[in-house]
Amino acid sequence: MIADHLWRTRCVILDAGVAPKFVGGLTRGRTGLVVDKELTEHRDALVAGDLKGVPVLQLNAAPVTVGTLREVGSFIRENGLQTVAGLGGGSVLDAVKLAALFTADPSLTIFAERHAKRSGLLVLPPITNPKERPKTILMPSTVGTGAEVSAVACLDTAVGRRLIVSRHLAGDAAVLDAGHLATLPKHLVFEGLLEAFLRVAGTMIGSKENIFDDDGYVLIQRIVRLGQRLAREDSPMLRLAAGHLSMETHTGWALIARDPYGAKHWYLASELAYVSGARKMTATASVIGPVWEEIVKGASGWGDTGRLQRLWSMVAAAEPSLDPNPVQGIKELMRRWGITGLTHISDETLTQTTDATIRNWGGALPMLRGIDAFQIQHVLNAAAAGEDSNARTVRTSQERRNQ
Repeated sequence: MIADHLWRTRCVILDAGVAPKFVGGLTRGRTGLVVDKELTEHRDALVAGDLKGVPVLQLNAAPVTVGTLREVGSFIRENGLQTVAGLGGGSVLDAVKLAALFTADPSLTIFAERHAKRSGLLVLPPITNPKERPKTILMPSTVGTGAEVSAVACLDTAVGRRLIVSRHLAGDAAVLDAGHLATLPKHLVFEGLLEAFLRVAGTMIGSKENIFDDDGYVLIQRIVRLGQRLAREDSPMLRLAAGHLSMETHTGWALIARDPYGAKHWYLASELAYVSGARKMTATASVIGPVWEEIVKGASGWGDTGRLQRLWSMVAAAEPSLDPNPVQGIKELMRRWGITGLTHISDETLTQTTDATIRNWGGALPMLRGIDAFQIQHVLNAAAAGEDSNARTVRTSQERRNQ
């Protein structure tokens, strides 16, 4: 989902290697660093610069759990931190955002535990004393989530993955350093671009027309053009542009006045990822084609046919070589960007994903209202058939190359 635009995050775009000499000017009081344990080079540069001597906590880049929040929360309390700098992908930044908030107001932990069973969405109440929340400086090393500026975060609980919303989750400062994105594997850059693209496209397809439609169309065209350019060449500046576009999906005008639950594919993909253990964008790549096919056929619960056709015509205008049919076109775009879905979706995964999707997002809840279990199973069956076929095609192509 998308959250209200708060315009409160200070966004800083930097050339490669500048963050270690800049981040100190954004801090207040006692500062600590939470970092992806794999990013040793970037960590060392920060602690050799403005963050010299600060306490450091290293995390695995894995979905955030209650245990993760306890670890980060203890780090904040034991060091009396007034500022927490986070460096890593979406999960590390989510851990920093949530831990800073829950540390400032422990009653939110009780609230989350009590309400986690009700739905996949948890909207937190205002914290009692916002000034007690440590300042957060968020430095992404990945593209796509926009976690550094968004007012949402994901948390894995005993009853499933939950999307947590609070106006206090947006970072106080977001620092994009081109160097932090330089080590990201290229296929993950493309996955991030697809995530940013679908955040805008999915929300627009699931919302009514408004005066900001042109902003949305321009943004998705910029994302597609950048992706096509990245397919031909690679550079720190192009990656920085990708990170900036990802950030802009949250901070720009494109998603103003939209249905916050418009991107229906997200809820199904999130549950499929959780049940199967796959990455979120791998699950998304599996379901987006079948979901769009349902929209084209007139299944209005998933989105508006006319708006999908209009949006894809804008994509085709930016990249005329893509198939003008949105279903075939999005599949072709993913192939060009090297993005594939699950190679197999078992019957058990299908059943568990359907049940979880309805339980957490369907029924009387506004996210998937009007979409029943049969419709979800239909999409998942199409995804399973499509991925099995794609897997066979890939294997055949590999075998021919090896002959």
